[in-house]
Amino acid sequence: MKISRNVIPGLAIIVMAVTATGCDREALDPAPPADPPVQVVLFTHIEDNSPAGVLGTPACRTSYLSLRQRLIEMAALAKGYGMRWSFEPDWKFLEAARLYEDDGVMASSAGVNILRHLRDALDAAIDPHSHENGGYNYSDVAFLLELLGAGGSTVIGGHIWDPALPQFQGWDRFRVPVPGLRYPEALWRGDILMGSGTPNHVHDPLVSGVWRPRDRDHYWEDDPGGNIVCVGAWRGDIAGISELSALYRSGQVDAGSMLTSSYHISPSAITAPNGLAAIENEVLRPLAALRASGEVELTDFSRLVDAWRTEFSGRAFLYRLQ
Repeated sequence: MKISRNVIPGLAIIVMAVTATGCDREALDPAPPADPPVQVVLFTHIEDNSPAGVLGTPACRTSYLSLRQRLIEMAALAKGYGMRWSFEPDWKFLEAARLYEDDGVMASSAGVNILRHLRDALDAAIDPHSHENGGYNYSDVAFLLELLGAGGSTVIGGHIWDPALPQFQGWDRFRVPVPGLRYPEALWRGDILMGSGTPNHVHDPLVSGVWRPRDRDHYWEDDPGGNIVCVGAWRGDIAGISELSALYRSGQVDAGSMLTSSYHISPSAITAPNGLAAIENEVLRPLAALRASGEVELTDFSRLVDAWRTEFSGRAFLYRLQ
């Protein structure tokens, strides 16, 4: 009997396999299951300083319209590759959309605002993102998405996870619905954490997998009864995705455990001269090749968690290096 053991904080997984000999081996050892693909999410955060300028000014409108066009082109590029792209804006972009999405502007997006166009025509996922600055919190951002006809996501688009840091965002308050600050009539409860970040991402933990953090002081322990799920981001590059896929092939991670990675396509990359061509060559084409080989599946955070519950039976697993 061969026993292999992977131990993670709060969760022990023991895999046992029987080794047969002679003519009975084929009967006793069915073909091993195929390695599952690494679940990969492409996403973009629009921060609370975009569009540039003061809301309501001509300069801000010009900045908004320029960014708007490039975002539509980004979504169309991802759709052309059959890849899901998650768009996660903060409050300022959404308030700008409420100001500037008039009939003239929407003529270029089939008569609907950019959020609806990205979601309905270009198959993008729309999630809230918030640094909770400027008098807005996550619930306000979710409310603005509702007002723009693109709400419904329960993804908490980025957060500071470490309670020892002054920037800690208190993810555990979303155990229950949270009211808005700018719009106190808004109530929203997020239940999918996708970031586990640190300020400026300089000390982000390297973790892949899905689990339910027990509490703020035992974040890396799974709580089977927890009502908030976390998705590990891993390294955020193509090489890291291949590294995860190799863990399946080598047997270091078994086929019953979901591995995850996310890749941030920054607004500066999207808006740079020849930026979309670079994204296509350096991100989308390599991912398309990995998908064709069965190594990755391109998804969004909500669909990823749905697949974790149905295809992996909600089995918590963390692969963590730091």
